[in-house]
Amino acid sequence: MARVARPLFVLSGIGADERLFDAQRAVREIRPIRWIAPVDAGETLSHYAARLARELAFDEPFDLGGASFGGMVALELARHLAPRQVFLFGSCRSRNAVAPLLRALRSLAAVAPDRLLHPPRLLLPLVARWFGAREPRHVALFAEMLTATSPSFVRWASRAVFSWAGVDRLPMPIRHVHGERDRVIPVRRVMPDRVVAEAGHLFNITHAEAVNDFLARYEE
Repeated sequence: MARVARPLFVLSGIGADERLFDAQRAVREIRPIRWIAPVDAGETLSHYAARLARELAFDEPFDLGGASFGGMVALELARHLAPRQVFLFGSCRSRNAVAPLLRALRSLAAVAPDRLLHPPRLLLPLVARWFGAREPRHVALFAEMLTATSPSFVRWASRAVFSWAGVDRLPMPIRHVHGERDRVIPVRRVMPDRVVAEAGHLFNITHAEAVNDFLARYEE
């Protein structure tokens, strides 16, 4: 499968990092966008994205994408930047798409001690499976990414999601691929262009071939 010359700048979700997109390097030139620290615990997602946009400079045509929370930020970034396309990987355009259970637990993230935001090692395989990882290598990768995530960033992002106004439309195309068995953002709450059968929230790594096929459809 031929590479696309136009780079795809990506943002990972809460609890993940750029390794989430490693498999997509087979079909796209992946360029991760680094998170910046929020101003404070109450900074909105739209304000955060505006600050992040001011730190980015693109001198060539590009696409923009994000997984889960990263997709929400990508939508907000697209208001300030000029991507040719925006790709959503297991993400959404409104906070209302997030599973009710997670909405109910959002207050817990604000008060929970750091050790609870990083599950004990014995529980990590169970948490990984809830997110859709089954193979040992995928479970191990998820555990490494989650352990490396800053608890303060998890607290801020968990709050910012549920005060987000959302993004319904943009001047550029929005391409959305979603897992059939996503428990974080259930597929019945969104309207993706493609649903990946049997896939959970981590389908960028667990169902990489399907994701890469989806990306290859939009090579213009």
